[in-house]
Amino acid sequence: MSANEGEGGIFQQVGSMFSSLFGGKLSAGQRLEVEVMFGLIGYLAKADGLITSYESEFTNKMMDQLKLTLDGRAEALAAYDRGRQAGFDPAPDIARFIAAHPAGSEESERMFEVLLRLALSDGRIYAREREALEKVAAGFGITEQSLDMRLRAVKEMK
Repeated sequence: MSANEGEGGIFQQVGSMFSSLFGGKLSAGQRLEVEVMFGLIGYLAKADGLITSYESEFTNKMMDQLKLTLDGRAEALAAYDRGRQAGFDPAPDIARFIAAHPAGSEESERMFEVLLRLALSDGRIYAREREALEKVAAGFGITEQSLDMRLRAVKEMK
C-alpha cells in the first residue's frame, strides 16, 4: 500500500492547505514552516530506528504537493536530514513555530495533522516513535489523551 492509499487524499488536502504559501522563493514565514515541518518529519521518521519506504514516500509526496522549487526542496531536505540526526531536539523548532502560530491555531493544527499522518504512514507506531510523537504533541500543547483520540481518528480515515 502506498503512503497515500486510503488516506482520503491527504496529500491533496495538505497541498491545498499549504499550496497558497509556496511556489517561488520562500519567504521567511514559508521557510519557517518548511524547516519545522521537514525537521519534525525527519525526527519522527527516524524515531523508531528505521526510516521506512512509506515514510520516505510520504516525505517526497509532501514536497511534491507543496510544489517546492529546487531551492525549497533543498531547504526541506536539509531540515529533514537535521531532524533525523541522533540527538535532535524538536523543542526549539516547535517553539519557533508556536511563536509564529500559537497552539490551537489553524497552522499548528495543520502541521500536527501532517505529523500524525506520517507517524501512521507505515501502519504502526512503535514505542520509541510514540515517545517522540508525545514529545512533539506536548510542544504543540496537545495532551496525551487528545493525541490518542487524534491517532484513532486518523486510523479510521485510512
